[in-house]
Amino acid sequence: MSFHWKKLLIIGLLATVFIVPPLVMEIGTATMNLVIMLFIFIILSQSWNLMGGYTGQINLGLAAFFGCGLLVTHFIWKAEIPIYFAVMAGGLAAVVLAGIIGLPTLKLKGAYFAIGTFALAEVCRIVVGNIFARMVQMPGSYAIDYSLIPRYYLGLIVAIITIVLVYFVTHSKVGLAMVAVRDDEQAAQVTGVNTFKYKVYTLLISSFLAGLAGGVYAFLRLSFHNITAVFSPIWTFEPLMAAVIGGAGTLIGPIIGSVFLVVLSEIFALTLGEAHLILFGLLFILVVMYFPYGLIGSVDRIRQMITRVGRSISKTRQKL
Repeated sequence: MSFHWKKLLIIGLLATVFIVPPLVMEIGTATMNLVIMLFIFIILSQSWNLMGGYTGQINLGLAAFFGCGLLVTHFIWKAEIPIYFAVMAGGLAAVVLAGIIGLPTLKLKGAYFAIGTFALAEVCRIVVGNIFARMVQMPGSYAIDYSLIPRYYLGLIVAIITIVLVYFVTHSKVGLAMVAVRDDEQAAQVTGVNTFKYKVYTLLISSFLAGLAGGVYAFLRLSFHNITAVFSPIWTFEPLMAAVIGGAGTLIGPIIGSVFLVVLSEIFALTLGEAHLILFGLLFILVVMYFPYGLIGSVDRIRQMITRVGRSISKTRQKL
């Protein structure tokens, strides 16, 4: 069995760990909500990681695609279209939005791209706030048979699809081009890589995943008192933090970072209230300062260092 398939087998085994529990035991509402939010953050952090981690394009407009996917999913599901089709439509709507407002920003580079995407996301938030002044909610009949079980499995399925998709994209020709753009865009252009084309591919895939995450959240929450909240920058910066803390530019890093962020956020929110946001900001700064490659990257570097030290000790003993 190849190394790549071994990785996918490990992911499959981990997925099984999440598939079985709801079938064999009763899980509390709070725990189910927490795990579903974990799935959503895994999807979002992988989405951001494609642009920021693998391609080196700091996208601060993720919230726009998340919110777009949520809105489209909400209204299509409201029209009594099955939720799976509604979520897919939400993902595709986010791709369309990326094509309309996102592609022009790809002409920008560095900090200008980050500022441009953030500004466009804020424009989307303001426009949506003006259009939907009232609460957006599903009819009361949708709440009668409300259960977290189907929402749990939808989140799990989309999270698994996201991880597998990111894996195959990053291990393909597109993935090699993405890394080339990140490492040195000018050098990549000189060697014949159409950097703009691959940045477009990455943006469209990233926005699709963010739209799917929005669709899962629309299925979880039947009503939104302030719809602009789903376009809030928090839906950009928290997935960004998860990817960076776990290890941007890796497949496992955003997953580890999402677990770290969601679980600790819940613990800190219960004990510290709103002050937990300040603590998370400080933690993020410390991680960037002392673990620039994230938790996964730091573990790999420590392991490599131990291996080198072990080899040097072995060589010294042989000489003696």
